[in-house]
Amino acid sequence: MKIRNIKLAASVLLAMVATFVAGCVRETPELAGHARDIVYTVDNSTTTVHLTTEEEFDALLDRFCDYAEGGSSVTFHNTKASKSAKEATTFSTTNREEMKAWMRRMEEQGMTVTVTYDPATGTWNGVAYATAPQPPMQGSIATYVSVDFNGTQGDINNVIVTIDSANSTAYVNYNYDNEWLRMPCGKFDNIYEENGRLILYTFEHDNEVDTFYIERCGGDTLRIWFTYCYIATCDHTHGCLLVPAPQGIETYYSEQLDGIIMHVLPNAIETYPEMHLVQFCAPRETLINCIPAFHTGFCEMQRYYTSIPDINWEISLIYTYYFAESGSYYTVDSLGLYGHEIGSDTYDMVPVVIRDLHQNPGCYYDYVFNRIN
Repeated sequence: MKIRNIKLAASVLLAMVATFVAGCVRETPELAGHARDIVYTVDNSTTTVHLTTEEEFDALLDRFCDYAEGGSSVTFHNTKASKSAKEATTFSTTNREEMKAWMRRMEEQGMTVTVTYDPATGTWNGVAYATAPQPPMQGSIATYVSVDFNGTQGDINNVIVTIDSANSTAYVNYNYDNEWLRMPCGKFDNIYEENGRLILYTFEHDNEVDTFYIERCGGDTLRIWFTYCYIATCDHTHGCLLVPAPQGIETYYSEQLDGIIMHVLPNAIETYPEMHLVQFCAPRETLINCIPAFHTGFCEMQRYYTSIPDINWEISLIYTYYFAESGSYYTVDSLGLYGHEIGSDTYDMVPVVIRDLHQNPGCYYDYVFNRIN
């Protein structure tokens, strides 16, 4: 069965980490009766301007193009922007007027817009996404996803990051398309802010320091960066652009096997057997596990009704097996599922348990996942 690719529809959460965001925004008194109140951020400096004519707005869009041409990332939105969920969209052009026209259309649709410029190709790149209400569960938790940003996404695909600011913890999950990059993934405790960056991890060796961190690009757009001094120079970084995730994406964590992250995407595939799109981050070699049930990567979770006692569903995990030839798949079956209903609209602290139905002696057979968001 071919795995379906999905396009993550990005909508904006209003806060990431309170202490990380604080100090980056300059407050401007709310003004009434203006045609437009535009909030824009250039290199972490945020300003609100009041515009009364289309000519003023056109001049502001010109200024945004100038900022981008100068090497800055620019993010802006109308303060009366729509709060409804809309699909993220990207745009790329070498024509300045076309870029301005696209920015204007996105603003009229109530979108938040981020613009950069690539001097090597003379290309303006834009991504637009909608502002969403605060998450309904715990306001201190926010999830971000990577987007295809016309080549500026970087070397990593399908990155999902959940930040729990109250507990100073981040959960980083990504699909291993490029194995050699070795981007850190898993649970990161005791994250902290330093020089405007959110530091997830540092490791010192041979008098060099690897760093894994998140920084703001403007507005609610982030970048996640990492360096590995032992495979590249320390001034060489890999990373990707992150935007706030769609509402409904679920984050789970298991302490077993040195920690397993499971993200369940909100759009179940309406078919029988029922499927959910799931992404795992787990150890590469699960030597103490007789069945590699959590092969790292992106997969379909097929759910079957079952008559097995204490099991709500039988499940199979179907992965694109990236080590094999194109079109090959890796299936893990003989699994059971019970506890909180994955993909439900309700927040339930009851853990999800995935069981190896073989229950081979000496192996784990109950994998307990606690809901994070």
